[in-house]
Amino acid sequence: MHVPPPGRGLLVSVEGVSGTGKTYLTHRLLDDNPGIAADAVVIDEFSRRPRGGDLGHDLLHTLIDAAAGDPLLRGGRPAAETLMLLAIKAHDYEAHCLPALAQGRIVLEGRSLHCVAVYQALILHPEDDGQALAEMLAILNTAARWRPLPDLTFLVTDDPAEAAGRAEQRDGRSFGTEYRHAHHRAAALYDQAAAYAPGSITVIDRREIGTSDAIRLMRTRISECQQAPAAR
Repeated sequence: MHVPPPGRGLLVSVEGVSGTGKTYLTHRLLDDNPGIAADAVVIDEFSRRPRGGDLGHDLLHTLIDAAAGDPLLRGGRPAAETLMLLAIKAHDYEAHCLPALAQGRIVLEGRSLHCVAVYQALILHPEDDGQALAEMLAILNTAARWRPLPDLTFLVTDDPAEAAGRAEQRDGRSFGTEYRHAHHRAAALYDQAAAYAPGSITVIDRREIGTSDAIRLMRTRISECQQAPAAR
């Protein structure tokens, strides 16, 4: 895990492909732990943001309009779209995360820089998983020049096909074969991201761990990360 600087709050992200239960676990974490909830600020993931409100929202919906309904936000300019998505996450940090962190609070980002890095790497390299891995790491390195990576990331995983089905049911639409293929590739790339950063990415595999144990693990990891500076 990344240890936050003394006096700064904890930056936590909840990552994974659509349909794994990220939002559900985040809500359960807050519902079951009033102490964490009282101290937490939640930054919604891209798919849950309303139109308008601030610069980040406006940039996002410009991308949505350009993508014309593509669930992967592909508007035909992948390099520019990658930079715009990183700009949104930089804006999130400056406008929403940084003030809360300066107060010593916990910030929970519903997807963060790993989401941008994983999906844009796949879009930039649609046929080459090796190049996609290198691209993902390069995007993360670029992003870290402009804002910190999360101190702690929870990667929520599940069977990709079942997760895709839940996402389709939730959104009331069928995404098609191409999206499901991208869903599987993204799940695999997330797993590789976790392998590269085992200390800062905690995997919660919903095929192996129930809700109560998942919440307990999240609470424990947050507590460990909060206590780490004092132990040094």
